[in-house]
Amino acid sequence: MAGLSREVLKWLQSLDLSYSVKNVKRDFANGFLVAEIFSRYFPHDVQMHSYDNGIGLPKKLGNWALLEKFFMRKRVPISRELIDDVIHCKNDAAIPLLETIYTCLTSKKVHNVIPRSDDELIPPFARPTASKAIKENIKDSELVTTLQDDAESRSRASNVLQSHQQSLRNERLQEPGRFTGPSSPQRSSQRVPPRAMPAEAPQGQVEFKEVQVRPINRNIATLRATRDVNSTMPKSDDEAQREFNEMDAKALQVKPITHVLNGVVNEHLEPKELRLLDQSKDSVVSLVDRLVASKIDPEAARKVFEEMVHNTDDLVSGFLASPKEFWRMFSIFTGVLHLPETNVCYTMVLRLFCEIGARMTAEDPFLACGLFGDYGLPKIVPLLKTKPAKRKGLLGMMYFFCESTMHLRVIKALQDSLDDMDCFLQCIVILMHLEPEGFSEDLLDLYIYYAMTGLGHQSATLRASALSMVVLVVRQSHLLVMPMLDKLEAMKDDGWWEVSAQLLRVCAQLLQVLLPQDEQCGRVCDLVTEIVENTYSPLVRKMAVSCLAPVLSKYTSLEAIYHKALDQLSEKDFSTVMAAPDPSAMELGDPQQQVLGNSLAHMPITSPLNFLDPLLVVQSLSDKIRQSNLENLEPEHVHILLGVLEMQFEPEQADQWYEVLKDLELHVYVALADDELCTTIVSVLHRWITYIGQNAISTFETLGKALKLVFSPDGGQATPIQCQVAAKDLVLALRSSGEPFAGEVDKVVATLNNEQQNEVLQELLHGCT
Repeated sequence: MAGLSREVLKWLQSLDLSYSVKNVKRDFANGFLVAEIFSRYFPHDVQMHSYDNGIGLPKKLGNWALLEKFFMRKRVPISRELIDDVIHCKNDAAIPLLETIYTCLTSKKVHNVIPRSDDELIPPFARPTASKAIKENIKDSELVTTLQDDAESRSRASNVLQSHQQSLRNERLQEPGRFTGPSSPQRSSQRVPPRAMPAEAPQGQVEFKEVQVRPINRNIATLRATRDVNSTMPKSDDEAQREFNEMDAKALQVKPITHVLNGVVNEHLEPKELRLLDQSKDSVVSLVDRLVASKIDPEAARKVFEEMVHNTDDLVSGFLASPKEFWRMFSIFTGVLHLPETNVCYTMVLRLFCEIGARMTAEDPFLACGLFGDYGLPKIVPLLKTKPAKRKGLLGMMYFFCESTMHLRVIKALQDSLDDMDCFLQCIVILMHLEPEGFSEDLLDLYIYYAMTGLGHQSATLRASALSMVVLVVRQSHLLVMPMLDKLEAMKDDGWWEVSAQLLRVCAQLLQVLLPQDEQCGRVCDLVTEIVENTYSPLVRKMAVSCLAPVLSKYTSLEAIYHKALDQLSEKDFSTVMAAPDPSAMELGDPQQQVLGNSLAHMPITSPLNFLDPLLVVQSLSDKIRQSNLENLEPEHVHILLGVLEMQFEPEQADQWYEVLKDLELHVYVALADDELCTTIVSVLHRWITYIGQNAISTFETLGKALKLVFSPDGGQATPIQCQVAAKDLVLALRSSGEPFAGEVDKVVATLNNEQQNEVLQELLHGCT
């Protein structure tokens, strides 16, 4: 690997090639590894089954012939001369090839430091002769390929020989002392007389003690952790032996976790269930067996698991002292992890392991990560392969056992354990979304590499998921995404709606960090416009309305396409987007979070209310309610109205707000008789009426009808008490607002009939007098 720059070497190692590179000149000669490198970036163009990893010249030529065609299609700047030099293992031919590939694929330049010439370090007697120079520059394999013509081969040999003779002449000029020294007799007369060898000093007899080998009852993770901690403090043999004995004694003193868990089960499991446990087994083992066999109510077992979560201190201390107990813990509860993810006990055991992982990592991060890699990871790998719905929870649990500095190590271990690239790519998407903000550059490089791999995958779901990783890359460093614009633009015609929606998220994230005068902003805006205009998917329009709202103030050119997407939304989709909760206040996977697509793609919907003109929102809502012929408001409608009415109003828009109220007056006033909406609609109506002013009084006739519906419906009982209280609160709020509302609302209340002697209505009528 000598001669490769550090960045190229690091890049090669990150590719995780099928064969490790030991000798650059030899390993890249047949072109197989070169093809594998390009297959990671162009999986559809470079198919590895077409390449042979042989060392014969015909196989080398066949591989490079395919690669040369690929280079011509993709305009990769690799010349035929350079390819020939690599095929024939010429000195320093593979290094410029790799640097060219590195620059082409990563858009990064290699900064080489010019090394000192090797010729200056070689002694004169070891420098190449004429025959050696010809042998190095004309390989045997060339004589049967590019140098089959005798005249051409003789010309090449003549040029090499002339170059060698010129180098000898240069040596004579630079080192004349080597060629003009004294004659041979003079040199022999000047030799130094031989030196006498000193006599050997007598040595005493050396005795060797017999080596004593002690068996250990601990795994390699404990030994590795102990070595890391104590490596900076050298100890004598006696100290090391004493510490070893203490650790063994400590491990023997650990209370088995089955004793701890049995105590929790016996104390908190219901007596009738406790009597049904198999007495020949540990209580906790029998409980798990019955739970897996569906012979016990999960709710009864949930109480036991909750108590285990609250008492993890004894468990953690045992795991740190004896890795065997950690293995036993995973062995006992693996069966619960195979239960459906909707089972409450599955959730509780997952929570238990997360709590244990957090405690162990806080105590000893090296040991926690090592133990999980040895005993935990093999248990969850089958579930990661076969149960996609469980991946998010299991991978989150895995990260609880590994502090952030060890994520690279555990990702590599996960890849080796899965041995399935598709499954690993799906896991890597989830892991990137679990990373805290501002993770390391090494991790970022790793995620970018697998994001690029996913963008070229044949699975549309994986392509969309890879784009969700690009969104996170933009948040970390948008400059790393700018070279990907060509590839992103090529994906606009992908055809799968999730890919289009994720592309909109990437573009929206880029537009938030770029400035309008930046050179690439036009390309990003054009990509957004083309996606929204050409899509037929309402889900893509929902994503456009959600994610583009924050950038409308910066990029007014997008307003037209945004309003078009807004108008094309159905009433249901419009309400879903506008009433979406804030994802930043929730955890990933919260059931209240609105997410488009499958669970892997990570497309949370954010309400755009805070970025839009309130009048535009309420007008759009009114139009969609009228177009849908809805008789009553839904909770989402009231949530939207309350959200926009909390914003700052423009005084000149009062008449337009009045027109919207006239359109929706029947819907908003009748909501007073809905026990689910009545409390919230009071705030909506009070703010709306007081903002409009005098004009709102014309809607009080409908208010009177709504109050009759609440207090004295024809031929029926009064509505629920909470509706009556809400109606009373609205009347009192309008009275407290003063004129012109107080007098008009009293007139409306005075028309109500209180034949049923309703106490709430009596209170309102008393206020009118």
